[in-house]
Amino acid sequence: MRRPQALSAVVRRARGFTLFEVLVAVALFAVVAALAYGGLDSVLRARGQLAEQAEQMARLQLAIGLLERDIRAAAGRPVRDGFGATVPALVGGVSSLELSRHGHANLLEAPRAEVERLAWRRESDQLLRERWPVLDRVPATPIERSSLLQGVQSIRFRFLLRGGRSFDAWPPAVAAPALPAAIEIEFEVEGLGRLRRLVELPDPERSL
Repeated sequence: MRRPQALSAVVRRARGFTLFEVLVAVALFAVVAALAYGGLDSVLRARGQLAEQAEQMARLQLAIGLLERDIRAAAGRPVRDGFGATVPALVGGVSSLELSRHGHANLLEAPRAEVERLAWRRESDQLLRERWPVLDRVPATPIERSSLLQGVQSIRFRFLLRGGRSFDAWPPAVAAPALPAAIEIEFEVEGLGRLRRLVELPDPERSL
């Protein structure tokens, strides 16, 4: 009499899961998968943002390094613009800077001065570096323009004399040397905040 009962128990165990049990398992798996996907998505987003910030920081360091090198190599050499008017060795405003600099590469040893004319300015949200192929220009002189940094919300130059007096424009309205003693640069870059640098210039009397 016990054999049929034992066989019935074996049959019940062999039936497997019920539909309800399968639905519960699938629902639990879906919940776990959704949580896992959300966590993975957050990690990937954070990683992407960090990579973007690192790339922006690298571009900022490159731009600041080049700007500082240009300023430290400033030359007291005025130029003529495209209309023949004399432009001081260094001209600057709140958000722009134009200067002559030493160290113009001359790999082919061409018969020319090793001084070049450069300008830095903010246009829209870009930081631009401009250079002219000659010092004394004519109306048709081309400008080589490079965008070195994007997301620039503001840039401000301040020009300092020895003794600490500062100006928002150069040359100032008072008597002053051809070059300031230092230039303070203040950047505000999207995602990186506000940065400030103080760059000393060479001897103001240095000139070609």
